[in-house]
Amino acid sequence: MISLLVESTIRSIAFAGVIGLVLQLGRVRDVSTRLAAWTCVLYGALLLPLAVPFLPPLAVHLPDRAANQKVITLPVETLRTYRAEMSTEAPRTQFNWRTAGMDIYLAVAVGLLGRLAFGLIVTRRLQRTARPVNDARLLAILNVRSYEAGIARLPMLAESSALAVPITLGWTRPSIILPDCWREWPDATTEAVLAHELSHVQRGDYGTLLAASLYRCLFWFSPLAWWLDKHLRELTEQASDDSAIRATADRTHYAEVLLGFFEALQNQRGRIRWQGVAMARGARAGRRIDRILAEDHKLSTPVRWPVLAALAATSVPLLYLCGTFQPVAMAQPANKSQDSYVIVSGDITTMSGSNRDFERALSFKYQIGDEFIWFRRDGKTYMIRDAGILKAAHKLFEPQHELGVRQGALGEQQGKLGELQAEFGAKLSDVRTTVPDLIRDIEKIKERLKTGGTNAPELEQVQALLGELQSKVAEQQMRVATHQALLGAEQAALGHQQAKLGEEQAKLGEEQAKLAEEAGRQLKVLIDEAFKKGLVEPEPR
Repeated sequence: MISLLVESTIRSIAFAGVIGLVLQLGRVRDVSTRLAAWTCVLYGALLLPLAVPFLPPLAVHLPDRAANQKVITLPVETLRTYRAEMSTEAPRTQFNWRTAGMDIYLAVAVGLLGRLAFGLIVTRRLQRTARPVNDARLLAILNVRSYEAGIARLPMLAESSALAVPITLGWTRPSIILPDCWREWPDATTEAVLAHELSHVQRGDYGTLLAASLYRCLFWFSPLAWWLDKHLRELTEQASDDSAIRATADRTHYAEVLLGFFEALQNQRGRIRWQGVAMARGARAGRRIDRILAEDHKLSTPVRWPVLAALAATSVPLLYLCGTFQPVAMAQPANKSQDSYVIVSGDITTMSGSNRDFERALSFKYQIGDEFIWFRRDGKTYMIRDAGILKAAHKLFEPQHELGVRQGALGEQQGKLGELQAEFGAKLSDVRTTVPDLIRDIEKIKERLKTGGTNAPELEQVQALLGELQSKVAEQQMRVATHQALLGAEQAALGHQQAKLGEEQAKLGEEQAKLAEEAGRQLKVLIDEAFKKGLVEPEPR
């Protein structure tokens, strides 16, 4: 659920950003048009989380370094080791951030929804306790202004001592509730107030602002939700101000009336946040008065059908695009499919896809168990947990698993041969030409040379001693060479055995690739059958 909310928020922000850009580039300043545009954004943002799961994805291929990874099928023993490490580390990482985030989200959302519900209850009570107004003068003004605004069904007119400013409540059966001091108002003030409130009734502002409050409660973590709620309230009041000024044709008098309501609102004790459209609120009062008094301010008019048609022609396709846009990583233009799968069964995992797919699939282990098939098709991810489908999938990959076991055995043999080669290498490095102790013989030769000079007999004796030294060294070198030759022959034999094991592993790898390709085709057929039987479910959010 958290993933759906975050995804919908991102899509809504993109939708709002494009609408805002269109308004900015088009230099749209008319308040009514801007109000209609941002109202479309609000209802589109509310609709997206409900529609996204059912809309067909519009895959847009984007380059991604992760997508360039080769499709791999991990060996069985490697996966067992990997899963074993995950199992041993699980107790240290049992804190589930997804669950904690969901708890925090629900706590805040429930608090905001409770506040909204309290406002609705109090507002409903205000409607029940309000006293109907039967004054002929007031009803006559209401009839005239309703006719001018194009309102066929007159709203109920009532009064209440709990209010300091007029307020519009209700959507299907709207009510305009006035403070009980309305009898002191001159006709100009009464007409301005009713024109203002009837403008809210005509547009259905109560329902729009209620939807904005609901969106803010559900998407409280989104800045768009808070901004929309505030901005829509400002626009609805500005549009109603323009209607009141147009009806009274006196900006100064209307500003004085509105300023009086602001003062009454500030002086009221025990103010309650009514869930309705109040004529005056404490926020940005000065800015609103300045706007009313600005002579260059052009009054907005109710939105006409050509504007609504243009708005619909722009927002509906854009909303559909934002709801279906699905970026898909693309390794190269030649890739025709990004489909992948991961079959998880206890300590054995078989997959065809990228490392990202592998990590994503295993992330659901502690959420749904360790018996499932995760797969990606047409840019969307799904799960299969049906026992029959799982059993059939396991049978498809049994030959491949057997080859994996054989490859593991060959790998162990190669490991042992590698250890033996390392030992022989150490022995070869330890073999050195150990020269015997010849220091005494060398000293004798030096002494003879000093005492005997250079006469022939002495030189012959020196040469004899040198010959003996050379023969001793040569004998030692011969022994070393013989030992090295024996060790080299044994090492060569080990290398020959390793080469044979490498050839066997290469053959097994080719056979395993063929089996994996065939099993992948059969698995696709099996998944198609699961779709037809309704055994496929979306990836958990």
